[in-house]
Amino acid sequence: MVDMRVELAGLELANPVLLASGILDSTPGILARMADAGAGALVTKSISLKPRPGYAGPTVAEVAPGTWLNAMGLPNPGLAEFLEEFDLRGGKVPVIPNLVADTPAEFGELAAGVAGAGAKLAEINLSCPHPQAAYTGLLTAQDPDAAAAATAAAAAHLPVIAKLSPNVSDIGAIAVACAEAGAAAISAINTMPALDIDTELEAPVLGNAFGGLSGPALLPIGLRCVLKAVRALRDASHATPVIGIGGISSGEDAAKYLLCGAQAVQVGTALGGNPERLGEIATELGGWMERKDYATLDAFRGNALEWLP
Repeated sequence: MVDMRVELAGLELANPVLLASGILDSTPGILARMADAGAGALVTKSISLKPRPGYAGPTVAEVAPGTWLNAMGLPNPGLAEFLEEFDLRGGKVPVIPNLVADTPAEFGELAAGVAGAGAKLAEINLSCPHPQAAYTGLLTAQDPDAAAAATAAAAAHLPVIAKLSPNVSDIGAIAVACAEAGAAAISAINTMPALDIDTELEAPVLGNAFGGLSGPALLPIGLRCVLKAVRALRDASHATPVIGIGGISSGEDAAKYLLCGAQAVQVGTALGGNPERLGEIATELGGWMERKDYATLDAFRGNALEWLP
């Protein structure tokens, strides 16, 4: 029997497999179903202060089997309506609101709002590849100073997970900047900026043209980014945990992130055709641990780092 419990930024989770933001998390009913499916915790869709209508369609396209390009535009009803609809105080597993804003002040206001509604932990979206941060001209996660400012503003109100982008030269430096600004955890990565063209229409397949790529092809990129973030944080003497995201479709995929030092993982695209897949991935991870004779997650977490110079 393996023990898959994990501590994450003060939360005690039954297992390290979390629902990622933006997938099967648009209503309380869907979140309840994902909790029943076996999630360790649930990350909500991105919430902004004011409602966002999102982009004109098409917003999602399958560009290869199991590989998706999306540019939704972060549609959501705004903070006030979100707090009326979603209960952040309890439930079968923790609910972690994902927050998106254009300025540090807005991140602070959002964080104060969800903290007041009972959230114990929030994820701040610094890295969605379609919008641009209004105050820098870059994605917030591409600028250590901007990422730190947003993190500090939100972390003043409750523990936060800083969600980072793969589209940077040194994700480790961004992770350290967020940790030093007060991030309780780092999550990596968001989708990869990408484009596809419809050769009949001779135009981009998405209404927004550019979008974020997700699916199995993202796994090696995510592993590299997580490993770099873990190493940079350790080198800087930070114990800040890292959550691995990107391309996970099996328990062994989840194990790869943990072997790179991740504390937990988030799963998204793989759930599109089967909401129960989340619990199955957790079960498969437990089966892999039994086969390898690991009784706890700590017994193998970070083992892959030993092979690196």
